[in-house]
Amino acid sequence: MSRALQGAELRYNKLEKLALALLTTSRRLKQYFQGHQIIVRTDQGIRQVLQKPDLAGRMMTWSIELSQYDIRYEPRQAIKAQAMADFLVEVTGEPTEETGTRWRLHVDGASNQTSGGAGIILESPVGVMYEQSIKFEFPVSNNQAEYEGLIGGLTLATEVGATRLEVCSDSQVVTSQVNGSYQARDSLLQKYLEKVKDLSRKFEEVTIHHVPRERNTRADLLSKLANTKPGEGNRSLIQGMMKEPVVTLHLLKLSPSWLDPITDFLENDRLPDNEKDAKKLRREVARYAIIQGQLFRKGFNQPLLKFLHPDQTDYVLREVHEGCCGHHIEGKALARKLIRAGYYWPSMMADSKEFVRKCVKCQENANFHRAPASELNLLTSSRPFSQWGVDLLGPFPVGPGQVKYLIVAIDYYTKWIEAEPLASISSSNCRKFMWRQVITQFGIPEAVISDNGTQFTDKKFTEFLISLGIKQRFSSVEHPQTNGQVESANKIILLGLKKRLDNKKGAWADELALVLWSYRTTEQSSTKETPF
Repeated sequence: MSRALQGAELRYNKLEKLALALLTTSRRLKQYFQGHQIIVRTDQGIRQVLQKPDLAGRMMTWSIELSQYDIRYEPRQAIKAQAMADFLVEVTGEPTEETGTRWRLHVDGASNQTSGGAGIILESPVGVMYEQSIKFEFPVSNNQAEYEGLIGGLTLATEVGATRLEVCSDSQVVTSQVNGSYQARDSLLQKYLEKVKDLSRKFEEVTIHHVPRERNTRADLLSKLANTKPGEGNRSLIQGMMKEPVVTLHLLKLSPSWLDPITDFLENDRLPDNEKDAKKLRREVARYAIIQGQLFRKGFNQPLLKFLHPDQTDYVLREVHEGCCGHHIEGKALARKLIRAGYYWPSMMADSKEFVRKCVKCQENANFHRAPASELNLLTSSRPFSQWGVDLLGPFPVGPGQVKYLIVAIDYYTKWIEAEPLASISSSNCRKFMWRQVITQFGIPEAVISDNGTQFTDKKFTEFLISLGIKQRFSSVEHPQTNGQVESANKIILLGLKKRLDNKKGAWADELALVLWSYRTTEQSSTKETPF
């Protein structure tokens, strides 16, 4: 039984031609395929490819059509009359016997901000090509994507029965670390390197070479194809998807703590031997719950709070206090912010105060109160964003874009702060700030309070406010407390910038957004709410 290949079929690779031959036979001898078990003898790895669950394109269609039959694949034994012909066909023009049994693997990885992909090309000694494109549904670095592609290629080579492998990659870091030229210092890459070495032991021989990107273009294309929508035009391409990385960093085993009896009782219904302790535990355990292996604290008027192990509290305190969204707030505010973030442990208030007390930057830039505390005045604003205070700060060290001034506005009701760096403090820049940052975002306010600076007493600025129906009020030089709300906001921003900058004073404009975000997500003592 034979059929001539036509058109695009002439460009099929060897594996596709074998699958097409089997499909054509099944269609012409359909009654025999339906009534009997069919034994297919071949020296190619067609079974491993057709039984892949993540095939794409026409190979997937052919695999589904052939799956309705009882087909068993067996390795083909040499037929005496055909042995010489097979030998001549398979080895003519090929390298020596030693390299002729070696498989060639090309791998490449690609990554972006949210995901990544890997491209794998595995070529058998007789020219059969296995192409695989893997999409990562998790954020990866470029080196991590390269390792994921290498591990995927080694796994595919193991499945098709390769014993001797030559690996080609355009990643200098990965190839040098595997060959021992570079040392893997990152803990995650160290685990990837161990995984690669474990897989390499399954082969008789594995060599890995660094190749220029120009010689690895097909694998690079497959790695980028992983992030595109699968189409019907793909050839015998195996398209896979990974929801989690092959290697992950696990936390070290936590030391024993007071959480252990509670967790043990909720999971295993096991009580302490001491009767008094057992009675106390039964009474307290009603406030706790375990969800997916994590211990949470229940409350009547608050969401579930995750209990932190004593070994984890120091890291969380440091991240919230001085991390990317922290501006070195004081102890009580730090504890309240931790609760809003969803964490809890019994001594968190005392631990927060002690952490702030030991913070070097907080002590160096502490705000010492010399005036005695007084009662807070009643809110003079009738509704949110109806009354704003505006002020100017500077000059600061010159930052990017030649900015050296700061204009600040605060809403008297919600305590929301808006701030913007300026290169010059002209009346025109103040009008633009009020329009972009206040009016177009929060609506037209009833009143704006400022000092008697020339930028705010300017005729054009005054006419701008009057045209919008906004009342303009000024604070006197003798009584600056009239606009005390914005003066307080200035103090908060200045302290936050000082504590974050150290000696890099020119970077204050870059750090401003982090200080504002931290302030907006911190509970205010006057309102007991966050501005955000």
